[in-house]
Amino acid sequence: MDAGGTPEAPARREPPPDVVEPLRAADRTAAAAVLAAALADDPGYTHLFPVARRRERELREVYRMTLADGMRHGRVLVTKLGDEVTGVLALYPPATYPMTGRRWLRQAARLARIALFTREHSGGIIRFGELTSQGVPCDAWYVEAFGVRPDLQRAGRGSLLLRRFLEDLDRTGVPSYLETTKADNLNYYRARGYTEEHEPVPLAPGGPFIYPMTRPAAGGDATA
Repeated sequence: MDAGGTPEAPARREPPPDVVEPLRAADRTAAAAVLAAALADDPGYTHLFPVARRRERELREVYRMTLADGMRHGRVLVTKLGDEVTGVLALYPPATYPMTGRRWLRQAARLARIALFTREHSGGIIRFGELTSQGVPCDAWYVEAFGVRPDLQRAGRGSLLLRRFLEDLDRTGVPSYLETTKADNLNYYRARGYTEEHEPVPLAPGGPFIYPMTRPAAGGDATA
């Protein structure tokens, strides 16, 4: 849906002390809260969830569902500092996104809860999902969501997560695809080998825009 996040400072003396590990079921709610907080100011979500006081709560519900499906059908990596989730990277392998009808049925209770929380914004969320899912290549790993807790951003946690993923990706020789609605993020992803091979997709006349980006197999700079 939105890789989002905040670009990190270019220079760091020490890597963050966090560890990278697969998301555990017990941490799913905390991981959803991290993504909601990290992505709440992205232009796509400020457009879809215009009521600021409700936005993080609505996004938490969306990402609880996303992560539940991602843990079952994809790969979700987190950074942790002690027992706290500090960053999240949700990924789908080739040919597993968008969700199938059976997977949507499995999420029926969560969908009802999302509809309750998002209320009048549900139509826009569906349109956003349709627009993003149309562009996901069937042969690429899809970065479905990516974010770091706001108070811990610009310290290397995002790079730590992406580096783990991209190193694995390059060993297997598979491309990757993502979208962001934050133009400030484009250089961050370009530095990691992603390029804009498609025109931006408007969510509404005049924007905001979805920026699709592709990283070719075994290409780019996975060590940035």
